[in-house]
Amino acid sequence: MYLFHFLKNLTKGFYHRVLPSNTPTAEKPVCNICGFRLTAPPDVLSEREMRSCAVCGSTLRFRAIVAALQSELDGDGQVRALTRIPRRKHVKGIGMSDAGVYAFALQRKFDYLNTFYHIEPMLDIRSPARHYLGQFDFVVSSDVLEHVEGSTDRTLANLRALLKTGGILALTVPYGFHETTIEHYPDLHQFRIEGEGAGRVLVNVTKDGREQRFTNLCFHGGDGSTLELRIYSYPDLVRQLGEAGFTDIRLHAADHPEWGIIHRTKLGLPITAKAA
Repeated sequence: MYLFHFLKNLTKGFYHRVLPSNTPTAEKPVCNICGFRLTAPPDVLSEREMRSCAVCGSTLRFRAIVAALQSELDGDGQVRALTRIPRRKHVKGIGMSDAGVYAFALQRKFDYLNTFYHIEPMLDIRSPARHYLGQFDFVVSSDVLEHVEGSTDRTLANLRALLKTGGILALTVPYGFHETTIEHYPDLHQFRIEGEGAGRVLVNVTKDGREQRFTNLCFHGGDGSTLELRIYSYPDLVRQLGEAGFTDIRLHAADHPEWGIIHRTKLGLPITAKAA
C-alpha cells in the first residue's frame, strides 16, 4: 500500500515535496503514520474522512487515532511518527476492521492482529472467542461500535475483556453531547435489509413479534455490517466505559498541526481508556 502510493506520486513529481522531515512544524507538517511530508492545505488536512497524505493516503481520523494510541502507549502524551518509535514486538495489539493505511504500520512496530466481522481473522465483539480474552496490550476500534448489534454495555465490557490489566483502548465513534445514546432501532431483534441504494428498507421483527419498517437508513463505507445503529452520547459513553472497567478515560481534543491533526469540530475525536 505505501509502496504503491509512493511510486504513483513519484511519477507525478511529488518526491521532492514529501521527503521525510526530522523537524515537523505547522508550516511543514509530517504524517505521523508514514513519516512523509504532508502537502495538502490545512482545510484539507482538517477533513475527517478525506485522504490527505499523498504517500500513504491517511485521513485526519487515521492520524488522530494513531497519535492517541501512540502517545498513551509511550506514556508521555507526546505525538511521534510511527516510523520513529522503536519496534516493540512484545507489545500485543488487536484491531477491529482497521484501515490498511495504519494497520500495516502497526504490524511493523507491534505484535498486532487486524480482525474483521465477516472474514478471517474474525472477531465478533458481541461474543469474542475465548483465546482472545485477556491477551492484548491495546485494542483499536475506529468507527465500528456504532454498527454493532445489541447492548452497548456488553460490547464495552467485551472490549475490556480483551485487554490485560493496564491495556489501552483507542476508540472513535460518532457521538454528540446530548444526555443519552440515541438508538435508531431500539427494538432491533430479527432484521433484514430490503432493496438497493437510497431506497433500502430495514425490516425488523421485534421480540414480541411486531414487524417494523424503517427508511432513510444511514450506511457508512466499507464491507460487512455498516448500517449506523446509534449515535453515542459522550457523557453516556464515558459512564459506560467506567462501568465496563476502564479508567483514565481521555478525549484527545488537542490539535497537532505539525502532524496534520487539525480538528474543526469536537465531535468524533479519539478517546482512550485504560483497563483497570
